[in-house]
Amino acid sequence: MSETRHHVVVIGAGFGGLELTRALAGVPVRITMIDKRNHHLFQPLLYQVATTSLATSEVAWPIRHLLRRRKDVTTLLGTVTGVDRAGKRVLL
Repeated sequence: MSETRHHVVVIGAGFGGLELTRALAGVPVRITMIDKRNHHLFQPLLYQVATTSLATSEVAWPIRHLLRRRKDVTTLLGTVTGVDRAGKRVLL
């Protein structure tokens, strides 16, 4: 018997999206994370970039790099334009 895994779509790679993805580690689901940017920006430290205390690379990390060990996660670069709940589709 083949195992059917649920598919979870996470919209946005902000704090909430990354935390949800982390919380699903070990759960038998396929995860697709969609974000309009290819990086996660740690906004609480943004002021330190403005004052040259930190470099931009120290507050922004590529999403794929953050999730590189997660074989169950696929990342997509795109803007979500809608959700078709009845059809179980995310529109890009």
